[in-house]
Amino acid sequence: MEIQSLWSFNGSHNSMTGPLPENIGNLTHLIEIDLSYNKFSGGIPSTIGNCLALNILLLQGNSFMGGIPYLADLQNLNYLDLSSNNLSGKFPPFLVNLPSFLFLNLSSNNLEGELPVTGVFSNLSALDVRGNPKLCGGIQGLHLPLCYRQEPKKAQRKPLKLILVIVIVASFLALSLFLLWICLMRRSKKQPQAVSTTLNFHPQISYGELLNATGGFSSENFIGSGSFGTVFKGILSSGGSVVAVKVLNLQQKGASRSFMAECQALRNIRHRNLVKVITACSNTDFQGNDFKALVYELMSNGSLEKWLHPEEELEQNSLNILQRINIATDVASAISYLHHQCQTPLIHCDLKPQNVLLDNNMTAHVGDFGLAQLLPKFNTREDINQFSSLGIKGTIGYAAPGNFS
Repeated sequence: MEIQSLWSFNGSHNSMTGPLPENIGNLTHLIEIDLSYNKFSGGIPSTIGNCLALNILLLQGNSFMGGIPYLADLQNLNYLDLSSNNLSGKFPPFLVNLPSFLFLNLSSNNLEGELPVTGVFSNLSALDVRGNPKLCGGIQGLHLPLCYRQEPKKAQRKPLKLILVIVIVASFLALSLFLLWICLMRRSKKQPQAVSTTLNFHPQISYGELLNATGGFSSENFIGSGSFGTVFKGILSSGGSVVAVKVLNLQQKGASRSFMAECQALRNIRHRNLVKVITACSNTDFQGNDFKALVYELMSNGSLEKWLHPEEELEQNSLNILQRINIATDVASAISYLHHQCQTPLIHCDLKPQNVLLDNNMTAHVGDFGLAQLLPKFNTREDINQFSSLGIKGTIGYAAPGNFS
């Protein structure tokens, strides 16, 4: 485990045995680990918590024992599957606080105790804990038994002196808190109140709403298609906003991973030259099939590809030199933001004219983050050179160049 520049390791569906090596934590650049369906045993090494760039951890279908290791430092972890093992014990608190979770599978183990109801444990579609008969509590949709809480025994009569001391201490604390509250109230009246800001959360949307918005995903509303999905024009019933709905083709290999990558990439980035994501839908259709879609702000002038290489040479579809310079500047501004101004640097991996969209004012917006990669920040040039061994991603074969001249 000395190949520190390794970013992805897939050893699934083999017959590897024995414990997982402790020095797996030395692979600090790993983004994905898949060791599912082997014959590993022993405990899951806590050193995995040192792989700070980790997005996906798949260890299902083995014979791991013991508790879930401490992974609280994996702030980019969005897919964790530990199902079909022999794990035991209670749920560690850090699982509730990890901010990037998209799916957590802990089914078919021997976990016990009360299940939390916050964080990923509050999302029924992002959680699987079936096959753990000693679990209780959790949200209503999990249908787990209620947790039994033993009633505290009646307190024995305390000596009079001890009760007096407790009353005096409690009174002193109450008086101190009251005086502190008065001081804070007086100070707040003297200072001007700051303007409160409201966080704009992505609205929830269902499969049925998207079906109605796009006219049943009709051909009349068809905009285009890509490697992992098809894009339709839609009008949302709530507010009448005109949007672009990208429906993922989940039969296509890599579509689900593309959906998760795009959600992760667009979760915290905001820039005038990036396509604005309005919301996402991860649900089932009316036949019970998995359904995933992303809803974007509609770019009325389509992709840069259609303007650079129109199917018909029409004068109104030609770009003048000033528009070409502005579009090139917009794209460069977006890429500079992704590489240098994000909290975690992000590489688009598929920049091409088809993924540059133009709005009413011919302002360019970079879109399609299905192949994007979140990268840890590096301290030295040697670190950067080691990570440059990432495999080539994006369009395979010939891709039309983004020629603005």
